[in-house]
Amino acid sequence: MIHDELQVAREAQAKGQIGRSRAAARRAAGMALQEKLGIGPREAYATSFVEALKRLANDAARPEAVRHAALRLCTRVDAEYQSPSVDPVADAELIIAYCSPNRII
Repeated sequence: MIHDELQVAREAQAKGQIGRSRAAARRAAGMALQEKLGIGPREAYATSFVEALKRLANDAARPEAVRHAALRLCTRVDAEYQSPSVDPVADAELIIAYCSPNRII
């Protein structure tokens, strides 16, 4: 499922559908967090993938690059509909790599 969501994000990003890409990238990263680190939409840590990303973004025990990727993915667009996540696929891939049991981050 993670890879399916990541593929949706890639395809949407390639078509310039950044909002759809961000949503799929958030889901992919959230699923990785839930499956690999045991966090995600459950009451003990977070009630949604977005909440899990927000918690990850503020978790000082996590690497800075991972925290920044999580922050970019969960930050809302501004008044001009601009997002701090200009490459949501790369942000999700970084978080997914961090969640990998063989991570190098």
